[in-house]
Amino acid sequence: MRSFDVAVIGAGPSGIAAAISAAKSGADTILIEKNGYVGGMSTAGLLNLWCGDLQGGLYQKIGEKTTEKRVRRCVYNPETLKSYYIELLKEANVKILLHSVFLGVNKTEKHIDSISVLCGGETEHIKADIYIDSTGDGWVAKSAGVNYSKGRPSDHLMQPMTLLFNVGGVDESCAVYPTFNTNPDLEEKLKEFIRQGRCSEPVGHVILIEGFEHGTANVNMTNVIKADGTNVEDMTNAELLTRQQVPQIIEFLRENVPGYSNCYLLQTASTIGVRETLHFEGEYTLTEQDIQNQVIFDDWVVSNASACFGNHNLTGSGSDENNLPYRHERYTIPYRSLLAKGVDNLLLNGRNISGTHMAHSSYRVMPICMGMGEGAGTCAAYAVKHNIPLREVPVKEVQNILMTKFGVLYPEKNKEIE
Repeated sequence: MRSFDVAVIGAGPSGIAAAISAAKSGADTILIEKNGYVGGMSTAGLLNLWCGDLQGGLYQKIGEKTTEKRVRRCVYNPETLKSYYIELLKEANVKILLHSVFLGVNKTEKHIDSISVLCGGETEHIKADIYIDSTGDGWVAKSAGVNYSKGRPSDHLMQPMTLLFNVGGVDESCAVYPTFNTNPDLEEKLKEFIRQGRCSEPVGHVILIEGFEHGTANVNMTNVIKADGTNVEDMTNAELLTRQQVPQIIEFLRENVPGYSNCYLLQTASTIGVRETLHFEGEYTLTEQDIQNQVIFDDWVVSNASACFGNHNLTGSGSDENNLPYRHERYTIPYRSLLAKGVDNLLLNGRNISGTHMAHSSYRVMPICMGMGEGAGTCAAYAVKHNIPLREVPVKEVQNILMTKFGVLYPEKNKEIE
């Protein structure tokens, strides 16, 4: 059995940030990932821009290094980002374990003694003082028995899934790059395309993003609703349906969208993007009111986060009409929302933290998840270094480390909405 100070499970943006911050804070850290790459949706998921924002910290460093201004937005190359993540992890002396599937926890009462991981067809047990669940779906927390809820409280429906893909042959001299409902004419043409039976429902929104390379675009238009991202049958059906939608959407683009008459498929994402699954119970549940009121929590570990309430339609296409208004609020996330209730050495990280369905629609974006990882990793390393329980970590001292060592900025409210 291999032993570490900190074990981070899941190597998406939140897990990468957790591993780097823990290791740079002196903890012997392992990062465990089921796939053969790191980065999750920011790399193999083909999401080529940072939705939402976070001031300071690792996200700002990565953003400044990897993004370039294209037609309207700053975008990055997911392939370049894969290599840069590895560079940062190695620089921090993180032990990386790829192709390793989390199987479950071995637990005594409220304490995780070790985790079981499938490595090359054999089960390996990995022991750590602190575990950070960065799996997105919360597989570690679920295995450890932490209480959770699914999706929207009223009906447990979850946000739709999307398979991103890239096209080439885009004429940038006349191409358009619409987001939700910014081009009503194209939205209506797509509805007619669907009525004619030429495209599978629930496709019904036109989102096109400038590609990193000239003459390319990132297409965010496939859509699967009423699917459970923790159910393998639903996930399989979602993968099959979205890949069926890809050629149909390309035909629509060629016939209807300026600049795309000669477009062709370059690449589809390795895996479908899952926006929402399980919300776990922590010591505090972050709410949409906390975000709207820009609450500066005494125990903040994420500072100056900003993202709209981005619930996609759970029962159809387009944006959810129940989204709350967004006023560019900058908000904080408390350490208590990362503390898994009922388990003394487990931290929640990324979209599986303790928060409401609506609050999640804001904090689920990659920059903010990266901020959570930075806070989680720093707190975990502090607990190990000082040999204290996670719940006794003096967060004020961690905040000082985040600001002085990692460049996180002290939280401030937006002056224009006070």
